[in-house]
Amino acid sequence: MKDLTPPESIGVSLVDGDSDIRHARQIMLRSERYDVRAYATCAALLADPRSRDYGCIIVDTDMPQVDGLALLRAMRASGWRGKGILLDGLNNDGSLAREAARNGDTVFDRNIGDRPLVAAIAASVDRGWGSWNAAG
Repeated sequence: MKDLTPPESIGVSLVDGDSDIRHARQIMLRSERYDVRAYATCAALLADPRSRDYGCIIVDTDMPQVDGLALLRAMRASGWRGKGILLDGLNNDGSLAREAARNGDTVFDRNIGDRPLVAAIAASVDRGWGSWNAAG
């Protein structure tokens, strides 16, 4: 049975150091009726206690201080049980994809278009995020 959870009840955290990309994706996701919180750094997301209430994190893997995988590890260590969508360059050697897959996360090219990104979030929702909450 398909999960019919409306997008506005799905929280998405968006982390990207490029303010133009972050702002454009935030607007696009809000236009799709997702509840979006955007951050310029992984450290900013980690410092926000409300970020644990959002079941999806979209993060560029190439971030200063704390990279995308380290962010997901830190969030999981704090009890977060959501899924990550990691955005990476074209020259991934496969180790990133393998580590992401161990936790049910996915990896896409950082230049992913809007439609595929929305589809990736929707696919995650279909895997049960509609009933996801911070307590598990």
